[in-house]
Amino acid sequence: MQKLSILWALVRRDYALQYAGSFLGISWMFLQNIILISLYSLVFLVLNLRTPSTQDDFTSYLLTGLLFWIPLQEFLVRGTGILTDNRSLLKRSSLGLDLFIWIPFVQYVIHVFITSLPVYGMLVYYGKLTWVGALSGWICLISVGLYLLLLLHYLSRLNVLLKDISPLVRLVSQLLFWGIPVLYYPTGFLKDVNLWNPFTIPLDMFRSVVIRGYESQFDWFGIFPFVFSFFLIYLLAKRKFQSVVLDHL
Repeated sequence: MQKLSILWALVRRDYALQYAGSFLGISWMFLQNIILISLYSLVFLVLNLRTPSTQDDFTSYLLTGLLFWIPLQEFLVRGTGILTDNRSLLKRSSLGLDLFIWIPFVQYVIHVFITSLPVYGMLVYYGKLTWVGALSGWICLISVGLYLLLLLHYLSRLNVLLKDISPLVRLVSQLLFWGIPVLYYPTGFLKDVNLWNPFTIPLDMFRSVVIRGYESQFDWFGIFPFVFSFFLIYLLAKRKFQSVVLDHL
């Protein structure tokens, strides 16, 4: 319980540092997510004219894809830089590296919950969401966050050793975004390419539990090589980088 209270205090501190001096404060993060989802919806739903039946289906497909990806991308970028941004505090305290890496995960869970409210509201309006689906969707997204957390144990430490890889991670995150079927249906050669993205199957799982009547597009067993690889990367970070990172802080 003591560690949880410390973690929550660190989360609040991190929010305060990120949005210090901002007119809207932390509200800007959630407003930005809603605006981004609205812009994508405008381009891919309103301007891209479709028949009414297809419009409803694609609306659910698009909204769930954006809900899955936007908080996850924030988590990826923030998690990579979390140790570097808290360098001075890490030097002065004995809290350890791992506790700080959980900070962006807690923020990710908060962002997922708040961003999901308007998206879930739209899905209810279209008759595509049940209460069981909503709860299962939250559980699925939290599980995906834990899945990415394995990788962030490595990336956050690597960011310390290489000074700053955040610009590279932002670029890679854009490649990952267009490499998963968020804004399009996976077909043909593109579907084969999607299989090489570690977040394609988690997105398909999320859509399957959230959207009523959704038919899975991928074989879920394909996620196991990625989970195994992420776990090996996590072990590498814990065993090989720990003392080296502490020396570089």
